[in-house]
Amino acid sequence: MSIRCNRIAVGECPICARGAPLDVIVELEATWVTAEEEAPLPGYVCVVSKHHVVEPFELPAPELDAFWREAMLVARAVHRLLAPAKLNYEIHGNAIPHLHMHVYPRFRGDPYEGGPIDPRRTSFRRSAGELARLGEAIAASASSTTEGGGQTPLPGCAGNVTNDGATRTIA
Repeated sequence: MSIRCNRIAVGECPICARGAPLDVIVELEATWVTAEEEAPLPGYVCVVSKHHVVEPFELPAPELDAFWREAMLVARAVHRLLAPAKLNYEIHGNAIPHLHMHVYPRFRGDPYEGGPIDPRRTSFRRSAGELARLGEAIAASASSTTEGGGQTPLPGCAGNVTNDGATRTIA
């Protein structure tokens, strides 16, 4: 008998079938953090549960706590690295019914200013170095948290975000 979750068996879930999501930049205790080269905004990441559920409330209590703690650890690291005006958080599961949270850093003058994020409108290309810095910032934040130390701000990368709909590379 297979476990069914929102009309998809665990074995049919693309994340579970691969054993992990694509584009993992950091592996934490309860989650993976992913970041593709092409993204709707500089600093965009996705926090993916290692436990196959569709809804956060379906996680057992210890994993539920770990998911939210790690998601906020990731958000804090992204915020410290890039200093956005705001972070947006989205959980859908419509395309891939496996718990994952999108974390979108919002900047003054970004292509979605004053409205919702529509990844089909524009995209930003991130270099391997930018993705590595993002992963390193998250890993350092996780390490300082697990060692009981304070979280030290990390040197950031600056992005010139414009509202003309063009693909941009952040420095």
